[in-house]
Amino acid sequence: MSATPKPTITTAGLRRLCCNSRDGDAQVSTSKAHWELYLVVYNSAEPWPAHAWPISRRHKVPTIAERTEALAKLGYAPAPDSEWEWTEGTTPVYHGHPTAVSLFAGISIVPLEQAPAAAGGDA
Repeated sequence: MSATPKPTITTAGLRRLCCNSRDGDAQVSTSKAHWELYLVVYNSAEPWPAHAWPISRRHKVPTIAERTEALAKLGYAPAPDSEWEWTEGTTPVYHGHPTAVSLFAGISIVPLEQAPAAAGGDA
């Protein structure tokens, strides 16, 4: 009998949710758009850990420092020499509002205990 693979996390994503369609609201509203950073969990059916910024920040992309802080709250850090890679797409037509540009970003990550100490930080 083969063992079930352990869940693995090596990537984080950042996306701007275009509306509240995930919430099951009958009236889809783009005023509920917000940015969300999430950990991509392979080999698991559990919800992916995530950090969401307030709706009031929907028009401001989280800075690299804010993304790094959110990753740390989830127990991860950017992998050495990794950079955020951006992809542009469009929102699905089923959302009940006009199609819009959607932005996604991804970065390789490591657990905090494997992350090198920040330059200038304590050893």
